[in-house]
Amino acid sequence: MIWEKIKQRLGLASPANHYNADFYESYLNAFEKHDPSTLINDQSFVIFDTETTGLDPAKDHILSIGAVRVCHQSINISDSLSIIIMHDGIQNSNAAVIHGLVNTKDYGITPVEAIQKFMQFIGSDLLVGHHVAFDRAMINNLSLICGGGPLKNPTLDTSFLARRLDKPTDPDSLDRKEYTLDKLCQRYHVVPKARHTADGDAFITALIFLKLLHRLHQKGIRIVSQLIR
Repeated sequence: MIWEKIKQRLGLASPANHYNADFYESYLNAFEKHDPSTLINDQSFVIFDTETTGLDPAKDHILSIGAVRVCHQSINISDSLSIIIMHDGIQNSNAAVIHGLVNTKDYGITPVEAIQKFMQFIGSDLLVGHHVAFDRAMINNLSLICGGGPLKNPTLDTSFLARRLDKPTDPDSLDRKEYTLDKLCQRYHVVPKARHTADGDAFITALIFLKLLHRLHQKGIRIVSQLIR
């Protein structure tokens, strides 16, 4: 604490630790740390996905965000989020072919409105995604661009959970190419409707997540601390 005050007086405090966006202050003020002893069945999760201009968090940006809430082993479709962010057009033709979001200037919302809506929606829930590190990085970048800071919510990756089920002692040794969203859909008999849209992929991931939770429960995984170890 003393060193932090000295750095502030000398002008050495990291600007990355100072966020003045109202949406982020509201998020931090409302955020509550999860209780690791909570039963998984009682824990609220937000499953989310982003569609982006590319796969490089350092230079690409978010075009759309989809999210749905899962609680008590069920998906609440009425409690979902769908966001399209306005932009003038993207240069990456390959990305445009995949998600079709070529120009959203006339019907998208601003980046600030988007990140505000997302943070209000997720609250303190645990976040779930497929290869979630990428989506989390993209959300964090959007927040930083808009004057906010990084997400505080713990995250779960459905790809990792599936590998953990197959090889609990060393899930990272398994080939990740065998645990894509499409391959998990085949394995768990999930129909991949609206694939490559943020809304569709969030819902598909939620279905797979529920199937993974069921199998983890059979292996004795009952509380949150066991799930996010």
